Formats: sequence, C-alpha cells, structure tokens
Amino acid sequence: LAHFRARSEMLCRHVRRTAVAAGRRALSSAPPIPPNELRLLQQVSRLESRVHELEEALPARVQPARITNWDELGFGITPTNGHVRYTWSAKTSAWDAGRFITDPYINLHVHAGVLHYGMTLFEGCKAFRCKDGKVRVCNLGANAARLQRGANRLVMAPVPSKLFVEAVHWAVRANAEYVPPYGSGGSLYIRPFLIGSSPVLGLQPCSEFSFLVSVIPVGNYFGKGPIQGIDAKIMTEFDRAAPKGTGDVKAGGNYAADLLPLKHAKSEGYGTTLYLDSSEHKYVEEFSVSNLLGIDKDGKYVTPRTSSILPSITNEMLMAIAEDRGIPVEQRPLEWGELKTFSEVGACGTATVVAPIRSITDVERKYEFGGFETLNQLREGLQSVQHGEAEDKWGWMVEVAC
Repeated sequence: LAHFRARSEMLCRHVRRTAVAAGRRALSSAPPIPPNELRLLQQVSRLESRVHELEEALPARVQPARITNWDELGFGITPTNGHVRYTWSAKTSAWDAGRFITDPYINLHVHAGVLHYGMTLFEGCKAFRCKDGKVRVCNLGANAARLQRGANRLVMAPVPSKLFVEAVHWAVRANAEYVPPYGSGGSLYIRPFLIGSSPVLGLQPCSEFSFLVSVIPVGNYFGKGPIQGIDAKIMTEFDRAAPKGTGDVKAGGNYAADLLPLKHAKSEGYGTTLYLDSSEHKYVEEFSVSNLLGIDKDGKYVTPRTSSILPSITNEMLMAIAEDRGIPVEQRPLEWGELKTFSEVGACGTATVVAPIRSITDVERKYEFGGFETLNQLREGLQSVQHGEAEDKWGWMVEVAC
C-alpha cells in the first residue's frame, strides 16, 4: 500500500505538470494530449483505484476504548492509546530510540523468525493507581532480568534493564487514563515482549529484533464475588518441559504446548492442568500458566524448584512476604505423594496473584484441599504493598511520572 501511494503521488505530480502544459496548449489551439501522456493519466487512474481497494481491505482502525464503569472491567482485550516499540539491528548492534505507535497491528515479513521458529519471549507485570493517587509499577527489575535470561537462551538480542524500564514507563504514561482507579480492584496489565522480526529461511538467529510493550486495563481476576477454588487435573499423557529444555524461560512455545492438554482438561470439567516431571512423573512442576505453591501440614510454605520450572516473580514476592511474617519457606523438589497431604494449594502468577486450588485429580482419584487462609493472607499482603496500603520493605514499587 505504501508503495502504491508513493508511486501514485509521484505520477500525480507529473500529471499536474502535464495538465498545466496541456491547458496552455488548449488555449493556444495546440494539438491533443500526446499518447504517452494519456497512458500516464490512465496509469494514475488505475493506481488510485488499486489504492482504494487496498485501503478497503485493511482492518478497521481500532479506536481506544472509553471506560465509564470500572466495575464492569473484565480480564480481556481493551483497546488503548497504543504501544511502545523498539528495534535492534545487527547492522548497528544497538537498539533504536523507540516509537509510540497507535496502530495495534504489526507488519512483518512472511518469513520473520517469530512466525516460523518461535523466536518470542514475553513478560507480565502490572501498574497500579495507589492509595495516594500516584501510579506505580511493580518489580520491573525482576522482569527485565528474566527476559534477558530468556533472550540468551534463545539467542535473541537482550533488552538492557534501563531500556526495559524506560519502555514500560513510556507505555504506562501514554495510557495513564487506563490505569483503573484505586479501590476498583483493577490494574493496568503490562505485556513486554521480544520477537525475531527479520526474515530467515534456515534455522539461525535473526538480524533484527523488535521489543514491544503493550498495556491493557484489567479488572479483578476473581470478580466481585467470593474467591472460587479451581479443580486441576494431572497430565499423564503430556509433558510440559524437559529438564534441559526451555521450561525455565518465558518462551511463547511453552504455552502453546499446553493448549491441547488444557482443552482436554476443560472438556472434562477441570479448570487447569498440572504437570509432573518428564523423567519420572513423580514430582509436581507447574500448573498450566502458573507456579504451584502450598502450605504443608507443618505450616511451611513449599514450592517446587527444578531446572524446568519458570521462576515466578509473583512467587518470589510471596516467599519474601512469608519469610517476613515468620513462615518457613522451602524451594525444593516436591513429590506428588507429599502434595496430597498439604492443607492448602495455590497457583500463582501476575494475573491472579494466588488462586486457590480446590482439588487435584490423578488417574486414580480426586484429592481435595479445603483451606486457603494462609495463602489468602499472603495474597492480600502483596496486594496491600502494590496498592500503597502497606510498607514496601523490598523496594518493589516505583512511581511512574504520569
């Protein structure tokens, strides 16, 4: 479309000059327009017609949403003012100055690395409008470090921490009106992601990478009613990740691999999947999109830790709060047989903070977990820090100059 527009504008300029000359010839009883000039006019007409066809084929321009009732805000896509985009090039071995783009669509080469070889990583973080009216983001340094680890694993251009934080602040500032008000239970969900954007045919690193930050206002994940427990099913026919694979980085392919198992589980009435280790199917690893954590029969906070589990930033913050409150914390391999004896089990992540697991079913039977008291107190403790209601002893919250 850009090519057609440029070509059309160039020809139009030439045609205007030709038309002026033709008018002068007409006034002086000059002969008709020469055939080559007539063909030029016809070519311009065809190009303009093609431009109109292409414009009609483009998706309708997405207008930013205007939210009037924050209580009705759910957890889905809401159009905002735009996103931030930076580009790294092998020619300069550097990131550019970045742009703010209102169009929510990305133009990519048909052979872009992200499309064929899964060259993509993403993060999830949040911005909150706090009790004092200021907007703050939570623990960006941890997200930046995790994205860098993933980039090194997938041979992508790492995003420097300073640039990562700058991009997130820029995206939040430019969409400040979409940060839900304090007390609404909502937040601004931030999705930084890195893709291989240049074309490659054979398997090799890209010569260009794009780093983007989009934001979406989201409501309380659990809605306005009481928190409902989730029923999980252990996957015995599928594995999430291998010990020396990419399970410990936030690669897009890790999540796509769960779509079919999750579809099967939901068709049977379960809310999520739970994976065991791929070697022995003996140790619990992760839920579909969340770390597993629990309170054992002795009151300890226990969460699995292996080389194939993604380190959850939310989990790390919850562990810090638990330790601050005197709760013993253990990160270690956790057998499914031991988990059955826990008093509380939860799934944690950016979106939910902690969701209670009501039951876990294996091939033999369903095991129920009735409690959520301790995990809910930790969840509320983290949310109090995020909303500026409690002291931030760890320096997680940073103000965005909106």
